[in-house]
Amino acid sequence: MSDTGEPIEPAAEAVLEKIHRSRGSTASERLLADLGEQAFLNLWSYPNLFYDKKKGGIGDGKELCDLLVVCGDNVIIFSDKHIKYQEGKEVEIAWPRFYRKAIEGAVVQINGANNWMTRFPDKIYTDSACTQKLPIDLPPVEKRRVHGVVVAKGAHNAIQKIMNDDSGSFMIMPSLKGQDAINFSQPGFMPFCVGDVNPDGMFIHVFDDVAIKRVLEHLNTITDFTHYLNKRAAYLRSDKLALAHGEEELLANYLSTGIRTGGEYDFEQPRKKKFENAVRMTVQGEWSAYVFSEHYFAKTLADDISYGWDKLITVFTENLLEGTSATVLGAQGTISTAEEGLRFMAMESRFSRRVLGEAVGGALRKAKELKRDRYARVIFPSQVSANPKLAYVIMILSYPTDLEARGGLKGGYQQYREVRAKMLEAYCLGVLHTYRNLDTVVSIGLDAHSSQTGRQGGSEDFFAMRIHEWTPEMEENALKTIEHYDILREERLIKQRVSRDEYPIDKDNPRWAKNKPSRSRHKKPKR
Repeated sequence: MSDTGEPIEPAAEAVLEKIHRSRGSTASERLLADLGEQAFLNLWSYPNLFYDKKKGGIGDGKELCDLLVVCGDNVIIFSDKHIKYQEGKEVEIAWPRFYRKAIEGAVVQINGANNWMTRFPDKIYTDSACTQKLPIDLPPVEKRRVHGVVVAKGAHNAIQKIMNDDSGSFMIMPSLKGQDAINFSQPGFMPFCVGDVNPDGMFIHVFDDVAIKRVLEHLNTITDFTHYLNKRAAYLRSDKLALAHGEEELLANYLSTGIRTGGEYDFEQPRKKKFENAVRMTVQGEWSAYVFSEHYFAKTLADDISYGWDKLITVFTENLLEGTSATVLGAQGTISTAEEGLRFMAMESRFSRRVLGEAVGGALRKAKELKRDRYARVIFPSQVSANPKLAYVIMILSYPTDLEARGGLKGGYQQYREVRAKMLEAYCLGVLHTYRNLDTVVSIGLDAHSSQTGRQGGSEDFFAMRIHEWTPEMEENALKTIEHYDILREERLIKQRVSRDEYPIDKDNPRWAKNKPSRSRHKKPKR
């Protein structure tokens, strides 16, 4: 970071080392890697990492975990275990065997990975030969929020058959501590129930193959997913829940509470004092009600434009991972500094990305409509971002075909991009100087539409700047920059307040689907 007006990370081209990213060595690991990349994007998710425990420097390193996600202060450690459930054995034999291998084994791996990262944060590698280090930095231990996630696969068909359950996912009983989950002597015991699998350490979440897909389908950004994990850990250790009839019912409670409270997501709304110590069970049918509701349908349609924001991030991160983007204006950058700037974009929630995606699309349309050589839009935090000190600038700049025709653009398109990058820097400096409640600006530069320039193709540039304290020299430089590039003139500014509803249905006539039981649970297993 910089307090001097220097960029967090500009964008252009330079040769860096290409980053190795595993795709997973098994079909199960590849599926997890794909889910991770879709939800957390490629710069922040790394399948099959290793740590160096070679004997005498010979052989391969040891696998750290199946997937590691690092973004901001959040670190998510995934352990994926695909263990075939022995359906030919009695449930008293088969379920404990499955639990020990698929769940307990994963818990051991997650605790081991967390311990290694605490002791040796700089000794994590993307390849088994341990030649290439993890390209982004782990957050400091004192700020680090570690989430453990077990993905236990292989019992789906057995749960469907033995528990007469179409869903085939684990039930959740928080009172079960560790091996309580396989203690058949307990009164009212049921197999395929999981609880607090790591009671003496950090909370470790257990999902099966059905649950992890559902959760990451509906909470498919780093911020949305980690908020869910934080709330889930607190709730399952709060003594407020007796039983959840599967992860989908728990997820439905979380999402439905968000609808009813206008975005305050949790597993329950605030309780009245007389019910404060009550223990509850989920209501069967909540998931069915949610996915068939008008609210969910409306949100899904509205979120479509948000994936343009994901694609924009991916354009920048793919260049970095391929080793083709790091510097501009003569300044050498690194993967680490680039990640620091792009992280602001990646930390936006799905709802925020929707508003930002609309802003980018709107800026492109407006620039085309007005046929301006330069058009810029500033998005302030009150409109979208959870970060109250972060703003975005979207700038559309036409390629000067007329100037090129007169021989005044000797450097061609590369010269155009260099000028565009300088203007992005100018906008960052200008916005931070003008709006002192902000300390960070992320600016994105795009080509104008081909109908305006006559030039096919295009590119995207990224620039981020953070300033905490201003000096007289910085003040003077900012004023000169604003004047030189003729930006942020008060008489040209058009200010608009943007308001969006995360679930944009007709509020005067809401229609909720009638609850339909999504499964029949809380039964004794078939013999």
